[in-house]
Amino acid sequence: MWVIAPAGDRMTIVVKRDSKKERFDERKLRRSIEAAAREAKLPEERVMRIVREVSGNIIPSVKNEKEVRSTTIRESILNKLDLAAPDVSRSWRDYDRRTKGLT
Repeated sequence: MWVIAPAGDRMTIVVKRDSKKERFDERKLRRSIEAAAREAKLPEERVMRIVREVSGNIIPSVKNEKEVRSTTIRESILNKLDLAAPDVSRSWRDYDRRTKGLT
């Protein structure tokens, strides 16, 4: 199912690993970063700061694209987390290894 965006409202499409396409959802991105930060057992204040910092950097660049691969978004997030919060980056990668077989 395709969603038609109002005129002037740019919609970014995410191409998943299985080639399916879906509309970019910034809430999903924020929730994923938050879940990794909580898995790393960080204090609530730091969790929210990391979510703001990383998503605030990634979301605008994704929204400038018409189409973007989910792997590109993942790599961008992990690069930012490697610098800002290596413990969160490790949690994200551990989750991916356990659930998706990714490294």
